[in-house]
Amino acid sequence: MDQQPTTNAEAPEGGRDVSDEARLEEAMERLKLLHIKARLLRETIPKMIDPLIQKQPSPDIMFAAFMKAVNDAQANVNEFTELMRDDISQDVFAQADKSREEKPMGITPWRHRDHPDWFRMDSKA
Repeated sequence: MDQQPTTNAEAPEGGRDVSDEARLEEAMERLKLLHIKARLLRETIPKMIDPLIQKQPSPDIMFAAFMKAVNDAQANVNEFTELMRDDISQDVFAQADKSREEKPMGITPWRHRDHPDWFRMDSKA
C-alpha cells in the first residue's frame, strides 16, 4: 500500500513534463507560422505594384488588377495581425518573456541557414 501513493505522486510529475513538452511544441509551431507569415509579408508591396508595372489592355483592367492586389495584400496583413494578437500568440510571447527573464543568457540565436526546411510548415525544424 505504501507503494501506491508514491506511484501516484510521481505520475503527475511525469505527466507535467509531457504536457510541458507538448505545450512547447505547440508554441514552436505557432512561432514558425508567425515567422513564415511575416516573411511572406515582405512580398506585399511588390505584389501590389506588379499590376501597375505590367502592360494592361486598358486603364480599367489595370485598376481592377491593382485593386485586387491591394485587397489581397490587406487580407494578408489582417490575417497576420489577427494571428499576432490572438490569445495563443499572446500566451506564447508571455511564456518567452518569462523564460527570457529567468535565464537571460541561456538564449541561443536562431539562424535560418542552420535550418534549411524552416519555411515549410509540414517539417519539424
